[in-house]
Amino acid sequence: MRYIVLITYFLVSSAVYSFGQNAAIGIAEPEEAVRKKPVTFTHQPILLLKITPTALLANDNVLQFGGEIAPPFGKFSFNFDYGIGKGAWSLSKYVKENLTDTETKLWRAEVRTYFSDWFPFYALDKKPFGRYYALELMNKTLTRTQPVGIGVGGKLLPNFIKLSGVPVELTEQAIHLKFGKHFLINRFIFVDAFVGIGPGRYNLTGVKEVDAGANETTIFNRFKAGRKDWEVGTKGLFFSRTAGVRLCLAL
Repeated sequence: MRYIVLITYFLVSSAVYSFGQNAAIGIAEPEEAVRKKPVTFTHQPILLLKITPTALLANDNVLQFGGEIAPPFGKFSFNFDYGIGKGAWSLSKYVKENLTDTETKLWRAEVRTYFSDWFPFYALDKKPFGRYYALELMNKTLTRTQPVGIGVGGKLLPNFIKLSGVPVELTEQAIHLKFGKHFLINRFIFVDAFVGIGPGRYNLTGVKEVDAGANETTIFNRFKAGRKDWEVGTKGLFFSRTAGVRLCLAL
């Protein structure tokens, strides 16, 4: 974890420093001269190591890292990411205190094709520069101990008690059509920004009924995480969307 944080700090610091240098150059030189200055590389990057800081800010607070392989032939490149999240890392006070044992694991695999018709990418017109379309497969598994509410007593006005220790597991799969763009900070640091939408399906398994040893028992066992509000023991389809920013080290 410490090494990932250090790598993230290095990439962010390098990007900010390079952006400041580029801004200073833009002030010192005439606009026409800067606009015509080409982006130069000693070689075409064939491997980009990536980390996604925006995934840590999402509801699942996933530490996501991966890489992109861009063969020096053909029109396609291949990107793969893996992520893991813990409830103890969450920025949400409720999750950190009540759902500490939450664990999320995910992987993302995508095929990309680049197209470059904007300055200065038209001079390169090859991956992994410029804008791209991608088809992404995503798989996510979330496990946690779910607090549930049980109504004990009268049928109309039950007295509620709160139980924990009810395990649930959520699996999600989705296919995203994505659009993204590489912003070149310098020849080694890229920023990969993307958005995507597509169909998804979920399966939420767990205990639906608990015997509390009372005459009247009512389970309120719904899974809530962000915009999701599903009943345990159900499965179905949903509209999936994704967006984020990756920091890339080009090799």
